[in-house]
Amino acid sequence: MSWKDNRRANLTIQAIANILETNGIDLAQCFGDTAIDINQMLNTDVDIPNQTEIEVIARAVEVLPKQAGYGVKAAQALDVTNFGVLGLAILTSPTVRSALEAMASFSEVSILLSRVSFRESLGRVAFILDMEHLPAAIHRFTFERYFYMTLRFLREMSPDYDMSDFELQLPFSDPHYEQELTAISGLKVRGKQPFYALIASKELLDLPVTNTDPIAHSHFLSECQRILNETNKFGGFAQKVRNYILQEKNFSPKLTDVAHSLFISDRTLKRRLQEENHNFKAVVMDTKMTLAKELLLAASLPVKVVATRLDYSESASFLRAFKKWWGVSPAQMRAAQTQPLVKDSEVQH
Repeated sequence: MSWKDNRRANLTIQAIANILETNGIDLAQCFGDTAIDINQMLNTDVDIPNQTEIEVIARAVEVLPKQAGYGVKAAQALDVTNFGVLGLAILTSPTVRSALEAMASFSEVSILLSRVSFRESLGRVAFILDMEHLPAAIHRFTFERYFYMTLRFLREMSPDYDMSDFELQLPFSDPHYEQELTAISGLKVRGKQPFYALIASKELLDLPVTNTDPIAHSHFLSECQRILNETNKFGGFAQKVRNYILQEKNFSPKLTDVAHSLFISDRTLKRRLQEENHNFKAVVMDTKMTLAKELLLAASLPVKVVATRLDYSESASFLRAFKKWWGVSPAQMRAAQTQPLVKDSEVQH
C-alpha cells in the first residue's frame, strides 16, 4: 500500500458536495467561476492535489452558513483504509504513545494536510494541530476533521477507554461556535488557548493497543520511512518551490508569489526552508542550473536559447552563473561529455 492509495481528498470533496447540496447550494454556482471541475472529481477516481482540496474546502466554507460541524461530517466519510500505510502503522502500535509518535514523525507526508505533535504537562497531554501553512478560513473545518479522526483512531486502539474528560482547545473566542462544537463532540470546548488541540489525561499514552502487532508495526514504520525519504529527496518545501518554478515556467520567481501559491505567508515559507537547511535563492538557482545542464547536454540546445528560456537577459550573465555553479563553462561540460571511453588496454590494474 502506498500513500497514493488513500482517497482522503476524493472522499472529503464528495462529503463537501453533499453538504452543499443539503444546504441548497448549487455546485455549479459555487465553483463555476474557478478552475475546479468539481463534477470530474466526483465522477472519476482522479488524484486530487492537496492544493485543490484546500481550494474546494475554502470555497465551500465561504458560501455555507457559518456553523460548526462541516469538518466532522467530512471526517465521518473516512475510515482507516483512507489513511494509507500510516493508518496501519498507528493501529498496530504497541501503545497509544508509540502510535502518536508515528503520526508526529511522519506527519510531513500524512493525509491530514497539517503537522501533528503532542506535548505532556502536569498529567495531561495535548495533541496539537499546526495549520499555520493553511488559509485561516479553513482552520475550523480542518481541526474538526482532525479531532474526529483522532478520536476514531483512539476508540479503535483502546475501545474501553473513557474519553469523557477529553477537551478541545481553540486559539480564539467564539461562544456560539464553542457551544455548537460542544454539542457535536460531546466534549468540553475551551477558547482563548495557545493552539488548536485535543487535550486528554496523560495516562492515555501508556495504554496498550488492542490489536497490536509488533512485526507488522515495524514493517509499516519502515514503509513510512521509505516513502518519507522518497518524498524528501530534495526536501519537502524546497521541492514545492521547485515544482512551482517548473510548472509555471517562471525561472525568476518572487518568494511572495510562491508562498501565495502554497497558501502560506512569506515568513512561513522562509522558516520551512530553513528547517530543511535550504534558502529560497539557492533552491531557485539549483533548479535553474540543473535544468540548464539538461537543456545543454540532453537537448543539445544552444547557449543563447538556454539563457533565454531561463530568463537571462543576456548570454554573458548566464555563462557567469553557470560556471560559478558548476565550476566549468557549458562548452567545457559538453566537451567532457563527449570524451571517448578509456579502452580496456589502457586501464591500469
